Amino acid sequence: MRLGIGLFVLAVLLPLLARCAGSAPGVQDTDDPTLVATYGDHKLHTDEYLREYQRNSSLVEAGSDDAEEFLDRYVNYRLKVLAAEAARYDQDPELQAEIHTYRASFARPYLVDRKVMAPILLDFYEKKKQFVHASHIFARVQPQLGAGDSVRAMGVARALRDSVLAGILFGDVAMMYSEDQSASDSSARQGFRGDLGWFTAGSMIQAFEDQAYTVPLGEMSEVFRTDYGYHVLMVHDRVPAVPPIRLSQILVRIKDTAPESLAVAREKIEQAQARINAGQNFAFVAGEMSEEENSARRGGDIGTISYHRRGIDSTFRVIAFGIENVGDVTDIIRTGYGFQILKLTARDELGTFEEEYDDLRRQVQYLPRMIRAEEELAKEARSRHIARLDSTVLTSLVSNVARDSVREVVRGAAANDSLAGIVIGQVDDSVYTVRHLGLFAGDRNNRIRNGQTTDEQVINIGNAFLDYAAITHAALELEHEDEEFSWIMANFRDGLLLFKLMEDSVWAAAANDSLAIRAHFEANQERYRFGPRHRLMEVFAYDDSVHQAAIYMLDQGMSWADFYEQVHRDSVVLIRFDTVFVEGPTNSIYDRAIGIEAGQRSEVIPYRSGFVAVFNDGMEPERAMTFEEARAAIITDRQELLEQQLVARLRSRYRVVTYPERAKAALAEL
Repeated sequence: MRLGIGLFVLAVLLPLLARCAGSAPGVQDTDDPTLVATYGDHKLHTDEYLREYQRNSSLVEAGSDDAEEFLDRYVNYRLKVLAAEAARYDQDPELQAEIHTYRASFARPYLVDRKVMAPILLDFYEKKKQFVHASHIFARVQPQLGAGDSVRAMGVARALRDSVLAGILFGDVAMMYSEDQSASDSSARQGFRGDLGWFTAGSMIQAFEDQAYTVPLGEMSEVFRTDYGYHVLMVHDRVPAVPPIRLSQILVRIKDTAPESLAVAREKIEQAQARINAGQNFAFVAGEMSEEENSARRGGDIGTISYHRRGIDSTFRVIAFGIENVGDVTDIIRTGYGFQILKLTARDELGTFEEEYDDLRRQVQYLPRMIRAEEELAKEARSRHIARLDSTVLTSLVSNVARDSVREVVRGAAANDSLAGIVIGQVDDSVYTVRHLGLFAGDRNNRIRNGQTTDEQVINIGNAFLDYAAITHAALELEHEDEEFSWIMANFRDGLLLFKLMEDSVWAAAANDSLAIRAHFEANQERYRFGPRHRLMEVFAYDDSVHQAAIYMLDQGMSWADFYEQVHRDSVVLIRFDTVFVEGPTNSIYDRAIGIEAGQRSEVIPYRSGFVAVFNDGMEPERAMTFEEARAAIITDRQELLEQQLVARLRSRYRVVTYPERAKAALAEL
């Protein structure tokens, strides 16, 4: 959950709030230069105005006078909240319950985001901008041997580091003495002579990764500890990350170096190239002609490839990563794999932190660093909020139960009326029972450490639950401690009030008055017309060969009526087609058919796990809408009218005065 997610309330509602903005500058001035508006007994100062503008400025309509536009929008918003409070919507038990539910569900993930997720994601994002090439020497620690083995391993690591400082090659020391088995295995894909190759964030455990990104180039780290033992790291290079790419291919293998074999392979790849040049779909040709079976089944798709991926043919790497634009197709190339034609289908450019947030979150949420950070947060919360666990009650629940059955037994106990109410612990004054514990244990997404015995396993479940409960207690205090969270909750509450007011006073009133809707249509029929529209026919199929066959029939002149009958003869419909009317560009696949001649079609487009082509079937002339066609637009127009009337009444009732010049001046100083 992203910081500031509560902004959705204003994001949804602010565009509705200012349709009838445009208050005149105030006639009752004041000597306070920070005052930008008054309404009723309320005063809006520049600090609040600027804070709300910065949080919501993206909602101001393009081309408008930003300062005055937002001032009117925000004042209208506050007026409607005041009207809702005056109508006592804030006393509605259902609304209060909804606020409580939102607070309870939002507070904990918000706290975890702020305290745990955000620092890790920022670090992860910055590291992903670089690739690191490093080697290491490793001395393993075996915990079952006790503390003495840790002392031994640290001594070994220090001695090996000293050997490198004395002049022995790092790779030689790693090959002979490193306790990483791959260091002495020349067939290992990674790790021979300690060489780990190129890697980026998330490829290694955090302690190792931190060293790789901070040790100066060409130098050795100090001895450092991880969960596995002691390490010495040598950093060879760090370079800007090359974004991964996604490719499709047509591959013809070269069986041997005999001239005849080369000629046969060359002829086949040239046939494939000729079909592509003639306009056939790349995926269709790859499926028929590529000799790499796995990718051929996927229309030639070979998936996402990292630049530093081990084992890639060097010629292939240079050409593949040199393709300039997504959608470009190479000429015939010869690599270590055979003759190939490559198509670039995607390039995974690293976006801004905000753009990458969701993807970064997916990458780190199960990494050990994330788990450890959340454990630290739980430890802090449990020390701040007195947490107690009754281990005697817990162990009695699972006596004579196998260790691997403990979670299911605890979950089942929650449904047992004689057990569910038994207290198993508390956090501050909140008491928790077997029912609470069972619900927690039944959620497989909750992280619970495995124990060596039945008793240890149930205690681990209890402690994991109290960790969760303590963090939740800490989160519920955020409204008094965290300004951003307090703002989010206030706007959520105000948004609910406003929604209720608008629903009762505007939306339902506009939609439910059938006589008024009909009268509005009769009085304004000239407003409800379709302009000239492109009539587009969309032909879609999941299977490329089925789609190609359908397109062929239409390209040969089959009428739409005959095509419809042909397609629907079978009981199983493999092809879907539809008629779409658009007045102009829509930033969608339909734009491919706008601008081409009537009777022509777009190219075949991969679309929603299938293939689509769009035919231009000419222009639909301008005409008046029927009442049913216009109904949605009429309701929208009436909603706007009713909203204008509502805002006008509120502005009069609360004696609104605004000072837009002060708002402009304050905004200019940002």
